Amino acid sequence: MQIDIKQLVKEYHGEGDTVRVLDGLDLHVARASVLSVEGASGEGKSTLLNIIGTVDKATSGEIWIDESELTGMRPSEKELFRAQSLGFIFQHHYLLPDFTVLYNVMMPLLIQRKDRGWCRSEATRILERVGLAHRLDHYPNQISGGEMARVGVARALVGGKQLILADEPTGNLDKRNSDKLCDLLWELQAELGFTLLIVTHDMDVAARVPLRYRLANGTLQTIG
Repeated sequence: MQIDIKQLVKEYHGEGDTVRVLDGLDLHVARASVLSVEGASGEGKSTLLNIIGTVDKATSGEIWIDESELTGMRPSEKELFRAQSLGFIFQHHYLLPDFTVLYNVMMPLLIQRKDRGWCRSEATRILERVGLAHRLDHYPNQISGGEMARVGVARALVGGKQLILADEPTGNLDKRNSDKLCDLLWELQAELGFTLLIVTHDMDVAARVPLRYRLANGTLQTIG
């Protein structure tokens, strides 16, 4: 999916004080690109990701995803966009502890009231692709941290999502598992052609990204 962000502003209002986190930010992302947003803590990287993901609201500006303008969508339209087009990968994975690996990955499809048999087939297929065919009936507390990260990737991608937002995806992993997760993400991106936007502090991860930006003082600058 293509992203075009125009003059994006995000302000937080406190007691007589206004903090402008994003200050007229512009960004163009070509379809099927891989890019990173880096920067110091508190600069607004996760805020930017959450606004693109329609879970936070911009103060002003426009965000176009292909032909759809997100900031003007009704709540029901945003929900449909997230369900059909958008996948999140989180540092802490947020797997549901009372459900198996298979059902954790099925859940985004079940929420859309898709046919249960199709949901099972799709979730199984993507879990096999990320190397977890042997973990379908295990619970999150029965698998390793690296495997939980791969479940998170599978859940983000299930159903053919074409925009993946990754917020510190390797933040809880050691170097070995971080490298393995990045290898997997890059393989899947090349194979499936989704757009991948990564927020990261991990310079080893960032060094692998072809298009890098630094967020500072509310705007983006190209790195390198």
